Amino acid sequence: MKRMLEYGELELTMHAIRKLVYFAVMESYGPVNIESESFFGKFFGKEEERIKVEEKEDGKVVVDLYLDIEYGVKVTEVGRNIIDNVTHKLRELGGIDEVKVGVHVTGVK
Repeated sequence: MKRMLEYGELELTMHAIRKLVYFAVMESYGPVNIESESFFGKFFGKEEERIKVEEKEDGKVVVDLYLDIEYGVKVTEVGRNIIDNVTHKLRELGGIDEVKVGVHVTGVK
């Protein structure tokens, strides 16, 4: 994915975007760990590989997160906080303007 910025061109790989999303999620309050949407993905692969990132034809980036949430926290607030944090990181550090983040809660621990 290539983006034109004020001072030049920025090329981001999907791995770099996943890493930015991973750090944004881990900085947020509430998530315990990142799960996978598939059964085998839960046992194989690292946490950051479980983050689903897709670039649409129009340049929009779609991020899907499957998370276990800490017991006792308000799920809607944690979800909103994660969406805001991921969107902010991708806009500020990655130069990605159009971001859609989906947070799917798979469990409470």
